[in-house]
Amino acid sequence: MKTERFIFILLFCCSVNLHAISPYVKGYRLYIRYVKHIPKYGIKAPELLKKLHIRSSQQLHQLIQSGKIVEEVAKFNPNAAKGIEKILKKGKEKELEVFLNEVMKGRIPLGCN
Repeated sequence: MKTERFIFILLFCCSVNLHAISPYVKGYRLYIRYVKHIPKYGIKAPELLKKLHIRSSQQLHQLIQSGKIVEEVAKFNPNAAKGIEKILKKGKEKELEVFLNEVMKGRIPLGCN
C-alpha cells in the first residue's frame, strides 16, 4: 500500500514538472537550437545583445515586437537571423524575449556564455 502510494506521488510529481517548463527554459532551448548551434555561424546570447546595442528590456521588447530584430541581426550574422526568424514564425517571441531579458540581468546559462 505504501509503495503504491509512493509510486503514484512520484509519477504525479514527474508529470507536473514536465509540463511546467518556464518560458526562460523554452527560450533557452529555442535559442540553442536555432541560433547558437549553427555550424561555424552560431552567436552567443550576450554577444548578440552587445552587437544589437540593447541596454534595456524596453528596447528589446520593441525590437522583437516590431520584427526588426531579424533585419538587425542579418546585418552581422545572416544565419543567426534565419534562426531568429524561425523562432518568430513559431510564435515563440515571448519565450525568446524572456530568455534574452534574463541574459541581460546576468542569468547566462553555461551553453551561452
